[in-house]
Amino acid sequence: MDKKYLPIVNRRNPHQLKNCLDNFKKSWGDLDKLSKINENWKDLIGSELFQECKPLNIEKKIFTIAVNHPQWRQALIYNKHKLKERIEKIGISLNEIKIIQNYELKNKNIKATNAKIVWAKHPSRIHQNNMIFCKLCNAPTPEGEIKRWGKCSFCWRRNK
Repeated sequence: MDKKYLPIVNRRNPHQLKNCLDNFKKSWGDLDKLSKINENWKDLIGSELFQECKPLNIEKKIFTIAVNHPQWRQALIYNKHKLKERIEKIGISLNEIKIIQNYELKNKNIKATNAKIVWAKHPSRIHQNNMIFCKLCNAPTPEGEIKRWGKCSFCWRRNK
């Protein structure tokens, strides 16, 4: 059999199962530390910041926190040495605390609420916005248009 016609196979460097299990055990330890931080998060961070930020992960002794607003991010940056001390008091040693900006569902819900308010106040909402009928074409028209031009916007454009 000629080797030049065989497909080229990317050979991985196989690791012993013990090494794989040891690496998994180390990552499980980080997850355990993160769950311990989650349990004590309100006490560690304070009631004001509790609603605005959340712990994301711990990897290689680097703790990552997601924050909703730049103002809260700045507050955490200035006080991360105190936070690190509090975390060490519960038995978790860290090399660094990384704080990232994260716009969460909370902000999306505010935008959705604002969109609902805007839509509710939109002039096309006949039942909520004093609609009257145009004297020229008999189409429902916001009262403000009739007061401004004496006719609906469609009639105003036609005669412009």
